[in-house]
Amino acid sequence: MKAFSISILAFILFSFSLTAQNSSSFETFSDDGAWCWFSDPRAVQINDKIYAGWVAADGSIMVGSHNQSTGETKEVNISPEFDKDDHANPSFLVLPDKRLMVFFSAHSRLGKGEEEPAITYATTTNPEDISSWETQKRLTKNSEGPMKFCYTNPVMLSKENNRIYIFWRGGDWKPTFAYTDDFGKTWSNAQSLIKSFSDNGKRPYVKISSNGIDEINFAFTDGHPRNEPLNSIYYLKYKAGKFHKADGTVVGTMESLPIRHGDCDVVYSSPDEFKESHNASRAWIWDIAEDEKGNPVMVYTRLPEESKHQYYYARWDGSKWVNSKISEAGSWFPRYHKTKETREPEPHYSGGIYLDHENTNIVYYSRPVGDVFEIFKSESSDAGKTWTETAITSNSDKDNVRPYAIRGAGKDAKNQILWMLNDRYSHYMDFNSQIKMDSSKK
Repeated sequence: MKAFSISILAFILFSFSLTAQNSSSFETFSDDGAWCWFSDPRAVQINDKIYAGWVAADGSIMVGSHNQSTGETKEVNISPEFDKDDHANPSFLVLPDKRLMVFFSAHSRLGKGEEEPAITYATTTNPEDISSWETQKRLTKNSEGPMKFCYTNPVMLSKENNRIYIFWRGGDWKPTFAYTDDFGKTWSNAQSLIKSFSDNGKRPYVKISSNGIDEINFAFTDGHPRNEPLNSIYYLKYKAGKFHKADGTVVGTMESLPIRHGDCDVVYSSPDEFKESHNASRAWIWDIAEDEKGNPVMVYTRLPEESKHQYYYARWDGSKWVNSKISEAGSWFPRYHKTKETREPEPHYSGGIYLDHENTNIVYYSRPVGDVFEIFKSESSDAGKTWTETAITSNSDKDNVRPYAIRGAGKDAKNQILWMLNDRYSHYMDFNSQIKMDSSKK
């Protein structure tokens, strides 16, 4: 019996070694790139080409493409040394003719060469080709407040005559948006989307997804977990000029903006947990998508302690929100200081978790194994109640973080993710990272 047990263990370890690899063995999309997780989509696929955007170590805004059929990879610097900050990473929109539109902004400051704050956007000259671009344009309309622009999240709705919405963090720290009906020639005035009264300067963090047809889904927080000891997760849906809860209850219209937190769905209530356990577990949002039925699904972190992060999955089952734990997430990333003399500046940053938007029963995340962050894939066959984890990277020498499931990769892809492999990452303005890739088709 003992020999049998040993042979089973050996088989498991052998199988693990066949699937998981040292991160250095994966393809490199870029030797110099990093990104934050609040500007998306940061990578899309059209036919056999993957397109991604990132910030280089010198602050340049980069766009790259990878042809899966030929293996050819290209990089284009669309704004040299613009903002040395990974919060400035660009986001993508695929136009109906398969040209690419790219949006980016500096991190609440002026970028290089800017005389006034703006969201910069550019469109490729030809479909599925990043080698030439139209003249860059700028959106300067913002919500009132002392802050500048931060984060970009574009959405196009085909049932609204291909109206393009762009969402960002506005001058008042609140989720803000504008729209264009002529592909960026002109823009509406900026509007604050979410703003609770007497919020004393809270700044909600928001993640956005869309079916590309007629709906936009929002998942957001009270504010930054650094400032909000009871930081909860909320949900809101836009459709045909109205804003809804998940059950369809209308809570506002385009004419009645902004929407208050208290009028939206509470997906996870940090105060409720505090009442029950006397252990307030603040949260932070990471991603939202729609399942095969069109219902919202999201992933987020709970932070019972700054050194104890946990990954959670929430889904709307048609009548209520169901939350389930996926995995322990370890401590914060980056681990700027490994000694106790100096406090870590961003202890609420996790390794990162993302949904597969083509199959929301699959998530990708980063968590530490020993002293190194590795990438994992986890899948559920019971709507998130239980999860089966598979390692993608193992025995790595450097941290692997912030995995991103490429939008449009298709359900038949085995793995279709990009992530950051860090030579050094001490802060969002001090990094030296690669963008790695696992683009297995089957």
